[in-house]
Amino acid sequence: MSIGTKVRQYREAKNWSQEDLAIRLDTTQTTISNIESDKNIPNSLLLSKIAKELQVDINDLLTDSSNNIMSNNEFSDHAVAAVNQYNPIFNIQSPEITESILKNQEQIAKLIELQSKLLENLLKK
Repeated sequence: MSIGTKVRQYREAKNWSQEDLAIRLDTTQTTISNIESDKNIPNSLLLSKIAKELQVDINDLLTDSSNNIMSNNEFSDHAVAAVNQYNPIFNIQSPEITESILKNQEQIAKLIELQSKLLENLLKK
């Protein structure tokens, strides 16, 4: 089962609309729609925020439900591979480098969201 399908199922279990989740994540309904339809895969920062808002473990979103029994090592490898598949620069690094990468990624995500909101406002005018 895809990450997008799982996000949709957890969101619907809370009786939230895509707009409800988008507001909670400070993003757009289009972003949520694209994730749920597997057009976009959320970066690790957004995925973490989604898991927190939906009150699920991030690993539940990353784990392939067809593999019901995994050892801890298999699970860790699977989870890291799932994130790294869409973020190939993010490798296991020193904590300082990892923290710096995550901060930069967070800033980039904020800038992209601001740009998206500005474009939406310009298109409405």
